[in-house]
Amino acid sequence: MNTDWHGYVAIEDLNLNPTQRQTLISAIRALGPIAHYLPDRRNHWRTRNDNRAAIFEALFDEDALTIAAFKNRLAAIFAVDAETIDHAVINPTFAARPTPVVTFSRGGTDYLCVALFGGPSASWLASAAEARAYLAQNTEEWEEDTP
Repeated sequence: MNTDWHGYVAIEDLNLNPTQRQTLISAIRALGPIAHYLPDRRNHWRTRNDNRAAIFEALFDEDALTIAAFKNRLAAIFAVDAETIDHAVINPTFAARPTPVVTFSRGGTDYLCVALFGGPSASWLASAAEARAYLAQNTEEWEEDTP
């Protein structure tokens, strides 16, 4: 049984090559609908200034956002065994709710961070509040300089 979750997810490339990064971004863009009668539930994103991170908002299938699902997706994308992908989780709070941030690594090298703003039980408003608080704390990396 799948459950839909409307919220914000961030990815950060820690050590991917440009081809791997683009393949992963395409896979993440496919996780949420491209058509929905409510525009905010369509998968859309904001890219960090250095193009190595993005925040996505969509109506996601919760099953696609689990650690195991990400490991399987990464294994398929990069033609490796999912059992060889390690992960570590931290839970920073940017506004009021802990945000699980998972770092995926292989062979001792960190490759990708994924953050589920507010966690899987967060409402859309709570997830948005966490994402906005994260952006406020990281303004230099995410905001373009204006003259």
